[in-house]
Amino acid sequence: METVKLLQKLIKTPSLSGKEEKIAKILREELNRIGVDRVELDSYGNIIAEIRGGGEESIMLEGHMDHVPPGKMENWKYHPYSAKIIDNEIFGRGSVDMKGSIAAMIKALEKAAEKEWNRNIILTLVVHEETVEGAAIRRIFEEKIKIKPEIIIIGEPTNLNLALGHRGRALIKVELTGRTAHASMPEQGLNMINAASKYIRKIMEIKLPKDLWLGEATITPISIECTPKGLPQIPDNCTIIFDRRLVLGEEEDETLKPLNEILEEFKEENIILNGNAVILEETVKCWTGRKIKVKDYFPAWMTHREDEAIIKLERILKDLKPQKIYWKFSTDGVYTSGTAGIKTVGFGPGDWRIAHQPNEHINLRMVLKASEKYYQIIEKFGEE
Repeated sequence: METVKLLQKLIKTPSLSGKEEKIAKILREELNRIGVDRVELDSYGNIIAEIRGGGEESIMLEGHMDHVPPGKMENWKYHPYSAKIIDNEIFGRGSVDMKGSIAAMIKALEKAAEKEWNRNIILTLVVHEETVEGAAIRRIFEEKIKIKPEIIIIGEPTNLNLALGHRGRALIKVELTGRTAHASMPEQGLNMINAASKYIRKIMEIKLPKDLWLGEATITPISIECTPKGLPQIPDNCTIIFDRRLVLGEEEDETLKPLNEILEEFKEENIILNGNAVILEETVKCWTGRKIKVKDYFPAWMTHREDEAIIKLERILKDLKPQKIYWKFSTDGVYTSGTAGIKTVGFGPGDWRIAHQPNEHINLRMVLKASEKYYQIIEKFGEE
């Protein structure tokens, strides 16, 4: 199947997180058709494909099959699953994040399958990246792939530049406990809406670290829930979820420390009776029925600008004159590089700034160019 037709088919197949079954089976069929040596659909619903070479070394292309919901349909010019092509741009949810890259990778593998290689070529396409990045690729390495690849190319959009890393991400759950009372006599209680408001303002005053390349660490509230509610009664419980972006070198305990220190201050000042801040833990269900339990703490990672692998890739991609960039968002690199220590670089078609937005689209010429370059990386990386 030609690249554009494959991409259209992928976009027309919704694949929300936890519901990737249809697209996984389409991709498995296509990979079998192009003649790779092995295609496996594992118990989580991830795809692992391999072209076996003559040695122990390997190169991996990596991506995710899931996408975020389309949101309000009235905000789209064209239906989010129409794969409409206008002026060489293809529109649809998941087009840039990251089905354009998947189509390009598979066409590169189709060409690679026609030759013999002195290293293994691996493609991994995972589930649930949009919800818990790094979790599914971790399972692949823990259960399926025991030898670390020489390099992993993550196909998230880079406009065909080289992405060398990004900040990490933590979800922090803060629970506040007060004292309920009748709403007509608020002085008799400790209102956790008031406490939460003061706490958030205090959190915004925390001085956070900064990295020369990755930028500043940040923290922002993304959810707040207080109970009881809707009654003439003061809420005595409140849960706040903070999104905390991490720079290199930050540890979990140090990340939580200032949040818990403020809670101790609030207890001493009788603003709250009790409180604690912890890293959120959650369990996601895969389309196969298997579950993944995840602690939402994903470390920052970065490949050095002068690393030998980067210099090799710059030579291979020299006609593109790729810039060295750092993603704002988080990817599976939090595991491959941030935890496992495997050399990781981002390279993919499309503008990451329009991901997750209405009217998401990708340039078809860039998709075809990406496929050409994925093949060149496969062909030349070990020779450089």
